[in-house]
Amino acid sequence: MHDVVCDKCGKECQVPFKPSSDKPVYCSECFKSGGSGGSRRGGSSGMSPEQFNQINEKLDKILEVLQTLEVEDDSEEE
Repeated sequence: MHDVVCDKCGKECQVPFKPSSDKPVYCSECFKSGGSGGSRRGGSSGMSPEQFNQINEKLDKILEVLQTLEVEDDSEEE
């Protein structure tokens, strides 16, 4: 048996397998009730919708800068 903390309710429990970091682990009560809903990790992606939107905004800004740099490089080559 391996000591773990349930990813849904946070309770300490034991499981009969060695847990891996890429999958959530649930106590027997949470597992019986369906497991994944309301995970402390914020769902399967590990991000809240707000965090996801913030990352998208930052990526959009990075893409804008990269596109500007590409245009400048193209004009220098001519």
